[in-house]
Amino acid sequence: MNKETLKNLTHAHAWLGLIISGVLMIVFVCGSISFFRHNITQWDSQYHAPAAASGEVVPVSTILDNIAAQNFAIPAHHNLLIALPSAEQPYYYTAFETETADGHHVDHQLNFDAVTGQQLPFDLDTFYLSDMLYNLHISLLLPYGTEIVGVITLLFFVMVMSGLCMVLKKMISHFYQYRTNRNKDTYLDGHTLIGVSSLPFTFVFALTGVMFNLSIVLQAGFGFAVFKGDIPALIQTAGFFQFPQVEYSGNAVNNSQVDVILKKTQTQYPNQAIKIINIYGAGDENGEVEVRLHEQNSLVPTTYLTYKLKDASFIDEYNSKQAPTAATYTVLSNLHFGEFGGITLKFVYFILGFSCCYLILSGNLIWLEKRENNRQQSKRGLAFVKAMTLALSTGTLIAVACSFIGARLTPISWDRTELLPTLFFCAIGVSLLHAIFNSMQRQRVRLAMVQQLFVAALLFTICPIYDLINTIFGHTTHSYQLLDVVLVNAMLLVVAGFCFTLAQYKRRGLVKNSAFDDTPKPILE
Repeated sequence: MNKETLKNLTHAHAWLGLIISGVLMIVFVCGSISFFRHNITQWDSQYHAPAAASGEVVPVSTILDNIAAQNFAIPAHHNLLIALPSAEQPYYYTAFETETADGHHVDHQLNFDAVTGQQLPFDLDTFYLSDMLYNLHISLLLPYGTEIVGVITLLFFVMVMSGLCMVLKKMISHFYQYRTNRNKDTYLDGHTLIGVSSLPFTFVFALTGVMFNLSIVLQAGFGFAVFKGDIPALIQTAGFFQFPQVEYSGNAVNNSQVDVILKKTQTQYPNQAIKIINIYGAGDENGEVEVRLHEQNSLVPTTYLTYKLKDASFIDEYNSKQAPTAATYTVLSNLHFGEFGGITLKFVYFILGFSCCYLILSGNLIWLEKRENNRQQSKRGLAFVKAMTLALSTGTLIAVACSFIGARLTPISWDRTELLPTLFFCAIGVSLLHAIFNSMQRQRVRLAMVQQLFVAALLFTICPIYDLINTIFGHTTHSYQLLDVVLVNAMLLVVAGFCFTLAQYKRRGLVKNSAFDDTPKPILE
């Protein structure tokens, strides 16, 4: 690659990174934490969740009878989902939609005691923290946010490829190089080291991010171009699972056939766990039952079995391995979420995700270092970039910590779907104002970063300390939630330790003459 091409590529890489860095920071911070999404839900609900009942588990038909007794108007083509009790969730969880007279759909999520079959006064929807963090990751909680994040991940993919081209020639010889005498070199070497080390991770995440967030746009374009707008035909050709299409016959059928189906499935597939069943046309003789089997530690973990409800006769078996397109999509999805590797892989992904946050931060700092001594560079422009970098790095951490505190300390009666997003964006707003105020005074920018890191460290320790105090004073966490509570509190303390260590490092002035330094720099070196 000649020098001119390399120079243009470097400029494009730097400017693209600067433009998308704010959104990308939120996406990676919230995405990294969302690897523990299920654990966070259990942590969030630990003071309100039902205890695990002891005794024989009632059959699924009992739960269906209890739902039917409430006369919910569930459309035939809509599913009634039932998650079976497990060691991690010792109660029945059900979800379905009803249809009102004017055609509107209403979501319902009901939980039932696994031993008595009675409905529990416990709603997982109340505990919104994990869902909020995940929704921030995929859509920023904004209108058309999914498409925005899709475009950002597409640009991120371009950045990954351009960055690889930039360091390709010296990737091996300079891999272990880490200079500490100048801050620009320190940031650049750290940026290169982590970028190359995490390349498989960033490549997969950039690729799958585009796949998830722009799939609807790509699917619509391809469907209209090739299949003349027939999207179901496109899905069928690609080999994805086809959900049952059922029409009510008006003839009732006994729900006990569902129990027969589950026993038959457990006998035929002893090495796979039944996680979920979906019933289409519940209580009707035309109804169909979809049973989802889960194979542990597999990149293609789910097998779908379909049965007739009236006589438990077998209809079809589906696994995405049967279709190359569907199998590829499933493998990439599981590589993105890391479900196939258990807790260990999630921690590896968590560390790699925060490493990407350092990539974003160090990239901005390199850009600032190069322009700090340029007389023609707008000082207000530099101040804005400094403020944005500060607010969307340490500010995002503060916002996440505030969200955890809000979830833990606010009364259960408060609407958390409104409260937690408000807390998150207000925290970022306050951090941005604090950063802007200090960025106008060059001497105080570095101090502002140290202050925000100390605040973030303090906020991240509040929830673990609160839980510890409650444990000392007699609160006992349910056994099925204990691992989740310990895991999430440990994660919070790890992030707090990172923030505190970095704040101490910055405060001692170990990194000098950086973009956040308070000493004037000479125009020429």
